[in-house]
Amino acid sequence: MYEKFGQFIEGKWSPSKNKDTYEVINPATEEVLGHASKATSTDVDRALKSAEKGLQVWKKTPPWQRAYVLRKIADKMREKQDVLAKWMTLEVGKPLIEGKGEVAGAADIFEWNSEETKRIYGQIVESRFENTRMYVKYEPVGVVAALVPWNFPIILASRKISTALAAGCSVICKPDVITPGSVMELMNIIHDAGVPPGVVNLLSGDPAKIATQLISSNIIKKISITGSTRVGKLILKQAAEKVQRVTMELSGHSPFIVFEDVNIDKVTDMAISAKFRNNGQVCISPNRFYIHESKKDEFVNLFIEKTKKLKI
Repeated sequence: MYEKFGQFIEGKWSPSKNKDTYEVINPATEEVLGHASKATSTDVDRALKSAEKGLQVWKKTPPWQRAYVLRKIADKMREKQDVLAKWMTLEVGKPLIEGKGEVAGAADIFEWNSEETKRIYGQIVESRFENTRMYVKYEPVGVVAALVPWNFPIILASRKISTALAAGCSVICKPDVITPGSVMELMNIIHDAGVPPGVVNLLSGDPAKIATQLISSNIIKKISITGSTRVGKLILKQAAEKVQRVTMELSGHSPFIVFEDVNIDKVTDMAISAKFRNNGQVCISPNRFYIHESKKDEFVNLFIEKTKKLKI
């Protein structure tokens, strides 16, 4: 399944330097889906140089042209909704209907950012000197390292990539080893929509090794990560050495609060949807329930009754 992919560098697929691979497992059957390419340090260096060159092209591309390309990506994602959804079902075990919903949401993110591209406004600032005018102009920060988890591979890759592209930045995306094919398929869509070679790159393989090498590079100017708090702390420490910009979306403890005046039937449905969505692998999945004492027994009993009816 992964033979047509590899490492996506300079606008084309290629095997890793030593042609090494790793197994990708179907979680529903525990069968091997295929063998995905495993990047070497040489491949990471190639991707860094590719993104550095791509940045020079993309940051000079007019915002309205960038917007056109981003909108085209959104349209192509909708055309290939079934293909992308099937990848997620195979790699994550996500029900097909949920996969289609994720693709639809991801396409909307690209469309949103296509419009925001046109609205990167500057600012005129009043000066205390009579003959001086000051203004603020926003420039692309540079090459972005986008570290993507496995639970929502398409929507989280789309959020990071589309935002960077809208701002005029180039990207090196690292999908999780559990879901490489989902994001690899997205790379083809991005390429077919007209993103120039080198602007978006993909590295597949050992997460820690790839991330460490990317963060240690002077070429990387911004890091975007969605993942655990533990990994977020490690990356923040590495980034601090170089004062790199970091955006982190880490695991939370989202409390679920049940007040005295609620409709228990309705609120238990909401609680189950929040807690068990994507088999509970959601960063906003509630870990704590605060229930008014007058509603505690009624809530708990109905919650258990409905949970027993869930089909995994």
